[in-house]
Amino acid sequence: MEPIVHNAATRSSGCRRGGRPTGLRRHAIRRIDTVFGILVCLLMAMTVTLTPFGTAANAASATNGSLTISARGGGDASGGHPLVGDTYAVAYVAGVTLNDDGTGISGFTTRAPFKRFDREWGELTSSQANAAAKEIADYAGKHGRYDYTDRRTGGDGTVTISGLAPGLYLVNRVGVADANRKYRCDPFFVTIPEFDAGASDYQVTAAPKFEELPVPPGPTTTPEPGATPTPTPTAPETPGRSDIAKTGAAIMRYVEAAVILGAIAFAAMFVHTQLRRRD
Repeated sequence: MEPIVHNAATRSSGCRRGGRPTGLRRHAIRRIDTVFGILVCLLMAMTVTLTPFGTAANAASATNGSLTISARGGGDASGGHPLVGDTYAVAYVAGVTLNDDGTGISGFTTRAPFKRFDREWGELTSSQANAAAKEIADYAGKHGRYDYTDRRTGGDGTVTISGLAPGLYLVNRVGVADANRKYRCDPFFVTIPEFDAGASDYQVTAAPKFEELPVPPGPTTTPEPGATPTPTPTAPETPGRSDIAKTGAAIMRYVEAAVILGAIAFAAMFVHTQLRRRD
């Protein structure tokens, strides 16, 4: 039997008879498999990690606001006496887009339930804002569009609503205690956050402006114009797309990074598959 002799050409090709890979070539393929496996795992881990991180950051920044309604009659917000036992309802009308540096509001996005009332919210005069607030309050009361209802002022004349996303909110006094019937106020808008010298404040306090009127005879609870006398508590609506408007800028960067990493991982797997097929 003649011994098998490997010539220079056979050795240099790294193949045995029949085209099967030698031990050296199999070792090289295993190393390629290992490298690609590690690369794909790293990319997938980064993709999975970045996405929830961005989502959590957005959730935290999107619901960190609060609104305190401070109702006082017979004077200004600090000098009058507290109006105890009045009921307020609040509607989330529009999301806001913050400047890149977070020092102001660059735009508003009216939410779907109030699209018919869409306006250039940042350009309204006081009279225009007052008219729009009354119109939306009437609509919200008739169609159950309040996000927060039956919020009653306590002994200090205040009530606080927490977990609010940045946006434009309508505040309406929908129930009036008997002792407070001579004080009247119109619905009004509040923006979260507020800004002072470029500094943002997500814990906003709003003081309704009251007009003192003669006390008319009537029921002990008087609904304000455009409001339902006894609002039914409803769960807050989930903020729509307008929420990411501003905090959106940050979250979108995380999402884009996750998508890019996922695409790289897919491309790496594809290249690896093609190399394996060639081998």
